[in-house]
Amino acid sequence: MEILLTTLLAPVAGGNRYWVRAPQGQKPPYVIMQRITGIRDYHLQGASGLVESRVQIDCYDKAYSSVASMARSVVSILSGHRAGIIQGIFIDSERDLPAADAGDVTSLFRKSIDIIIQHKEA
Repeated sequence: MEILLTTLLAPVAGGNRYWVRAPQGQKPPYVIMQRITGIRDYHLQGASGLVESRVQIDCYDKAYSSVASMARSVVSILSGHRAGIIQGIFIDSERDLPAADAGDVTSLFRKSIDIIIQHKEA
């Protein structure tokens, strides 16, 4: 699922997309992806082989208009997508957040999108 999601988002942020954190010194724009949950599905016979994963996708750049455009691209690419092991991608929520922890100073803007991916266990 992670490899497929990374591949799907290749056109966003000039291809600068990373899992969990960006490399130190990475210049914006970039996208950070984090798997928040992975809920395995079961039935009376045991595991079904299906998983519902929540992934948080954060878009970072120096201008708010740029992160808004990146977020629109992410939604356009992923919403309703299904192929291979992915049975469906659904947009759950979208929000604006500070690009740093409280007290830190940064010139970056951030837009965060939560998606739900229903997929086969790899």
